[in-house]
Amino acid sequence: MYPGDARSVWPAALLTDPRVVHFWDERRDVGRAFLSQLTTMLDRRAPNPLTPAADAMWDAYYLSRRGDRWSDSPPLPVSWGYPIMMTREQLVADLDRLIAGIRP
Repeated sequence: MYPGDARSVWPAALLTDPRVVHFWDERRDVGRAFLSQLTTMLDRRAPNPLTPAADAMWDAYYLSRRGDRWSDSPPLPVSWGYPIMMTREQLVADLDRLIAGIRP
């Protein structure tokens, strides 16, 4: 996570859609779980991502299918990208295909 990130400075009014649920992972458990799965997800990454250099994944997207559930580790995503601003076009394309019922 970015140095200085804190729950107290997150703008609560940023994402107000009722479908959005906000979580805060102070210990970076989720980011570490995704980072530990990196080698199993390489074939699903957006083209030309950067190589993560932190101790946890952050600033990334993970696109999953409806019904995917966590067990001991995160489910393999349909696609993922890091950092999100460099891979957001792939996210939109893969999301459109997923909604249309086409495997990304």
